[in-house]
Amino acid sequence: MLRFAAFTLAAALIGLSACHPAATSPTPRQVRSVGYGHVTVYPDYAELTVDAAFTRPRLRDAVTEVQRVVDQVLRLSKRYAPGRDDVRVSSTSSNKEFDYVKGKQVFTGFNSTQSVTVRINNLRQLSPYLEELLATPISRIKDLNYGHSRADSLRREADVLALADAVKTADKMCAALHVKRGEVLEVSDSSSPESSNTNGYRPSADIELYSKSFGGRGFTVSPELLRFDSQCSLTSALE
Repeated sequence: MLRFAAFTLAAALIGLSACHPAATSPTPRQVRSVGYGHVTVYPDYAELTVDAAFTRPRLRDAVTEVQRVVDQVLRLSKRYAPGRDDVRVSSTSSNKEFDYVKGKQVFTGFNSTQSVTVRINNLRQLSPYLEELLATPISRIKDLNYGHSRADSLRREADVLALADAVKTADKMCAALHVKRGEVLEVSDSSSPESSNTNGYRPSADIELYSKSFGGRGFTVSPELLRFDSQCSLTSALE
């Protein structure tokens, strides 16, 4: 009986010790800071999409008319964008088109549309290219926007500036508290894609052409500055 009681007491002590694990080492004192960095540059290329669209009673006629205009756009574009991948047909579609007449849906013909995407790497050539492009029977110019060929490198530069700013902020905080910053425990950053100076929004132009009269939002050939933003969070130990 005594042996059984001793065994029960030992089991209870083991269970009690399992409920109270050994005390962990205290979390080291830390300082957290956030840094910001940005790089601003002028763009060095423009990209836009050109649409050719026609509606005809017969699908064959619509496709033939669109192809004639697209061939003209391709010849013109390759003069200003000679690179292998600078000019490409980005989409092709054919559909039936309907309209409402006196509340009834009426078939008006077959619509055929092709889109050509063009990248102009010499921005000085953009204005003369658009002038010649508007002389062709195209239907629409859309998604005219600007970028930089060194975007990845510029984004990394912004990351480095953000890290340096975070370190500088941490050192100032430590100096104000009369403590010394120790080793870095954690670093994380978040970079934004290239954007104009309109709070992260990249404007793109969209202009529809109806017998060469302008519709839509219109476009500009004066590019805005591109800004690459980065934010870095830094956690350091305190000595």
